[in-house]
Amino acid sequence: MKIDHSLTASIDEIDLNPASFLARNAHFTPNKLALIYEDQELTYAEFTRNVKAIASRLRASGVKDGDRIFYLGMNSAAFLETMFATWWLGAVFTPLNFRLAPAEISELLVRGTPHSIIVESSHAEVLSHVYGAQRHHIFLIDNDPAVEAAAGAPPYWHRASEVFGDVSEDLPAPKQVGMRDLALLLFTSGTTGVPKGVQLTFGNIWWNSVNVDTSVDTRVGDMNLAVAPMFHIGALNSFTIRAFERGNTTVVRRAFDPVRTLKDIEDFAINSAFVVPAQLLVMSNQAEFEGADLTSMRATICAGAPVPPVIIAKYAEKGVDVQQAWGLTETSPFATYLPAAMTKEKTGSCGISMLHTEVKLVDPVMLEDVTTPGETGEMWVRGPNVTPGYWNAPEANEAAFHEGWFRSGDIGYADEDGYLFIVDRLKDMIITGGENVYPAEVERVLIEYPGCSDVAVVGQKDPKWGENVVAVMAMEGGAKPTIEQVREFCDRHLARYKLPKKLVLVDAVPRNSSGKLDKRSIRDMVASGATEIQG
Repeated sequence: MKIDHSLTASIDEIDLNPASFLARNAHFTPNKLALIYEDQELTYAEFTRNVKAIASRLRASGVKDGDRIFYLGMNSAAFLETMFATWWLGAVFTPLNFRLAPAEISELLVRGTPHSIIVESSHAEVLSHVYGAQRHHIFLIDNDPAVEAAAGAPPYWHRASEVFGDVSEDLPAPKQVGMRDLALLLFTSGTTGVPKGVQLTFGNIWWNSVNVDTSVDTRVGDMNLAVAPMFHIGALNSFTIRAFERGNTTVVRRAFDPVRTLKDIEDFAINSAFVVPAQLLVMSNQAEFEGADLTSMRATICAGAPVPPVIIAKYAEKGVDVQQAWGLTETSPFATYLPAAMTKEKTGSCGISMLHTEVKLVDPVMLEDVTTPGETGEMWVRGPNVTPGYWNAPEANEAAFHEGWFRSGDIGYADEDGYLFIVDRLKDMIITGGENVYPAEVERVLIEYPGCSDVAVVGQKDPKWGENVVAVMAMEGGAKPTIEQVREFCDRHLARYKLPKKLVLVDAVPRNSSGKLDKRSIRDMVASGATEIQG
């Protein structure tokens, strides 16, 4: 029998706008606590009113659906209010890495062509040195008590305290959006160091939430904690967006403080949080850790790097199952998840594919499926949570997608039970403190160092940060710069987390017969300690 689908709405007609969910919560549960930010508490009615005020001003400035709104600042109420205001209008939210240097931000402005930029007072000085920023509408967040007021902001910048106050009487309801409408544009550097804009649709966001809700023990009424930077999709879309959709409460901190985080978990009986291994390690090393009650943490997802078994054991003793996951910005973020019940049995595994996502291993050269347990292959992902592609980057799209599958660039294997383990990163990416550093981007800066004849950048394992950034340099005329001098030079061009922590000086940087850097030999040289390492 043929079904007549014309009688009901198609899947593309279903409204997936998180701002619509927010408005619903403000209507039916106006007095429910939505956000705790530093010393401020906002109900759903109060939070939504702020969102509507920002949306009113952006709309008056000419923002329409599809326009990009850039945000430069740390975790805050304004960050989240701007995001929902952007979506209220059907526009695209782009949170920038607040550690970027002015030159890096300038490049993103060229690539992303935002209509408006919203900047915190804490980052006003950085934005004032960004070439091309003056071509955009700029709104300065000057009404956050947790941020010191900016001095000497340009007069053409609009101040939030003056323009984000009133809600327009003619502000329409949140724009209806569907599966294919663009929600987020998140910039991440590629292996060449050229920024790539990862497009995530409202459908991508939605399906990641469905995956999480069907695999992780999340509940209506949960208390969510956001202490990792929300410009990363992990901190933003693991739990936080969904918390506002479900009418839950989120505790937001501007930056991670291990002692305060332990106290927050106790004081607010936190149930869900996205963290990176470095955060868990630092927390476990605090004197307060031993006496802290962490038993409310039933949904603790850790990603960004493999979690050392010793950390898993420490938290297990406290009644917390650290649940590992794997994914990328391109997968919104989760592709795999290790169930809490398997944390001890499958220590070190990133789990199995999410319910509505497929993951397979493929020989990266032959492009043939790898099915033998223990045999390594590149991890490919397919599903409704996977990005539709990169922003205005056809060559990057051609390299990253093959017959509907996204090529992650990560190498892994499956055990006899089908549980996946990450082995290495095909693209040589370094993960330090949960932040991604691409060697080519750092190498591009270092080769400009006076007297540098050749350079390579690799990662070196570090118990605290996961990996350190190590620069291997060959110098002309026997010059011997110090690690401090190298860092000072790079500081003008790169975010601080990308700066080399260690320096190795060599007569010649190893290259293979085709002239390419021999990264394996370079890593082995650094790991063996055969050469003197500064730092």
